[in-house]
Amino acid sequence: MDINFQPRLYQETILESCNQDNTLVVLPTGMGKTKIAIMASVNRLKKYPESKILFLTPTKPLANQIFNEFKVETNIDEINLFTGTVSPKKRAELWKSSKIIISTPQTIENDIINSSIDYSTVSLLVIDEAHRAVKDYAYSWIAKQYHKNSKVERIIGLTASPGSDNDTISQIIKNLYVKKIEVRTDEDPDVKQYIQKLNIDWIKLEFPKELKDIKINIDQRFFPPSLEWGPHPFPFR
Repeated sequence: MDINFQPRLYQETILESCNQDNTLVVLPTGMGKTKIAIMASVNRLKKYPESKILFLTPTKPLANQIFNEFKVETNIDEINLFTGTVSPKKRAELWKSSKIIISTPQTIENDIINSSIDYSTVSLLVIDEAHRAVKDYAYSWIAKQYHKNSKVERIIGLTASPGSDNDTISQIIKNLYVKKIEVRTDEDPDVKQYIQKLNIDWIKLEFPKELKDIKINIDQRFFPPSLEWGPHPFPFR
């Protein structure tokens, strides 16, 4: 049970936290969050050979993408994709023979409610796009059920941005039972060397007359001449 890629140093450093406790991983898009989860999955299966890994991601396209990445980057055969297109009966059968399950949260939520899967056998729950773990989104409920029923709990949340206010971030930490937070930006020394420089070509386009008319109407309604405004009272002004 191995991985088929060479991890970067910052990925290995973050993995150490994931190996120790429930961790929220904040990394820029394209910097290999999924690969950290893949390494953590392999480690948990080595430690708990009879357990399962559950990786949740919000959409079917993302689930397909992550499923393919697990297939390419590991030599594990028992990897299955759960979405609404797979019948509940089939999912219950596949669950028993799976080592790694990639799924949308709503699908797993239904299976838990219907008691068609044994949730206690999961040794690692990965929450992709973890910034969604707020309010009544399925992530929060699933993590709560997992926390109550797992024999060997471990949760990893992955996100490029957990939010801009403390209340939202605190809610994510609480809902995912996070004990450690690993944050990297594209300015951090161990990440910066892997950031590719972008060459941007600006192309100026003529603003369509229809949009110009809409802008004029908005300006006249919300920004009458009698009011004093700074140079940019409206985002596209």
